[in-house]
Amino acid sequence: MHSSHRTILAAKALLFANLAAAQTNPNAQGACSPTTGGSGACGPNGSQQWLNTGVQGNGWEPPFLDINSLTHISLDDYYNGVGQPCQQYDQYFKSSGSKYNIDPAILAFIAMQESSCNADAGGSTPGLMQCDPSNCQNGQGSCQYPIQDNVDCGAWVLRSALDNTGGNAVHALGSYNGWFTASDGTGLNGGKGLTEGYPCSSEGKAHGDPQNLNYLHETLNGWFLGYDMYGSDADLDGEYNCSQSCSNGSIC
Repeated sequence: MHSSHRTILAAKALLFANLAAAQTNPNAQGACSPTTGGSGACGPNGSQQWLNTGVQGNGWEPPFLDINSLTHISLDDYYNGVGQPCQQYDQYFKSSGSKYNIDPAILAFIAMQESSCNADAGGSTPGLMQCDPSNCQNGQGSCQYPIQDNVDCGAWVLRSALDNTGGNAVHALGSYNGWFTASDGTGLNGGKGLTEGYPCSSEGKAHGDPQNLNYLHETLNGWFLGYDMYGSDADLDGEYNCSQSCSNGSIC
């Protein structure tokens, strides 16, 4: 075996060991390590049931996790593993992270969740960060390109949500995906927060693709820890594993 191959294998073995040994967040209820999926899904940043508090009741009531105390792998480990496609955009994550006071690793994790780190990804919210054009900060009303503008857009959306929620990463990340609470004042779902039946209701479907109720678990306990949630680690997804589709019934 060539020495370069041994080096790659050793790096991957070390990464997997780090995943298995990830420290649980002391502020996260129901946390476990390593991440597990299914109806009892959990990971180092809490259980899915805790992250989705209220979704099965009268509306989402996001618990608090400080954005600066999340458990996650390093940016270097991420680039050496599942986040390799994101490495080409490193300068943009670091620039936007500095501009909006956000750990660039978090922006890279979101980019993988949103677009699989594909700056050419289309849709109504195109680009690397899948940022709604109404939130573009370049004054153009469109910011898929330049790529820096798209990352700035995503970082601004996340920073705004953090500032509005006292730095609550759970609330802010949910908001990034379109989650809402009664206190957000959206008027949606009869003035309630997001519930598990809302995404596939007539009102929910009228607002575009159904909200992904696995989003918080996929992000905080998946990509943040270096798992490939769209590939080999898809079985670690939580109980709302329906790919933002309502084809499996009324609950997604």
